Amino acid sequence: MQRNKVLLIEDEYSIAETIKVSLELEGYEVIVAPDGETGLASALVNEPDIILLDIMLPDMDGWEILRQFKSASPTKFIPVIVITGLGKTDHILKGFEIGADDYIQKPIDSNELFARIKNLLSRLESSMPVDPLTRIPGKAQVYDETRRRIQKRSRFFAFMYFDISNLRVVNEKYGIEVGNELIRALAEILCDVTIESEEFAGYIGEDDFVVLTVPVRVSQIFQEVTSRFDTVLGKLCPEIATQQRRKQGKTVRIASAVVTNEHRQFGDPLQVKNIALEILGRARNMKDHCCLNLKNFPV
Repeated sequence: MQRNKVLLIEDEYSIAETIKVSLELEGYEVIVAPDGETGLASALVNEPDIILLDIMLPDMDGWEILRQFKSASPTKFIPVIVITGLGKTDHILKGFEIGADDYIQKPIDSNELFARIKNLLSRLESSMPVDPLTRIPGKAQVYDETRRRIQKRSRFFAFMYFDISNLRVVNEKYGIEVGNELIRALAEILCDVTIESEEFAGYIGEDDFVVLTVPVRVSQIFQEVTSRFDTVLGKLCPEIATQQRRKQGKTVRIASAVVTNEHRQFGDPLQVKNIALEILGRARNMKDHCCLNLKNFPV
């Protein structure tokens, strides 16, 4: 069973070592960052399940680190427990206002820390606000966001369904873990190309994703996604990328189906998704990256 990964950002060596040893004895994998800059980088590289953040750090303001975690797409959904020795209610409230999920005061009681970590991970698992593989919203959140846009009948929306066609070629040649890396890379690409607070990127499962945007943005998003996907594929799977440039073998590509409410209304998210899947069946049969919509393929 894969161990939950904890990122501990703590500059005091003795405290960090005590917490690290205690958590490892409880079965956690622990990465220690001695300062804020290292912690920010480590969160992106190591993709922890939970972050323990000491507010008093030598190089950066802990509140600013927390703000960056909660504003960046790759880390915004990772639970953060703030570690403080300040013991003041106003500091605790400030942490919650910025986005902290919980707090613990120094000196740290190990049993209390274990309980708070288990509680947050349990809440995360039960509510599943994000998918554990991709670190972006999962199927339930995709449906909720689609429903919200359907209900705003005065506004146009575009439901872009993305699929990595022939991902099994990657799995067979390089292994499932590399295939998962490609899935995670596409999730990161989708988060980067979407406009925060205006657009939405979510993971349906397997190698399928959804982006919710407006119709005029569809072409731009698709072009950016496919261009960056080709770059990532070249790094992760150089032999497959070389074969594709030579027009050899099966092409690992992006297929996308677009459903909009420009010319028809929809009753529920499942209806939108099912129509997108019908269109996607045609897009998957194309040799190169392909984006089809209701105009190309009426359903």
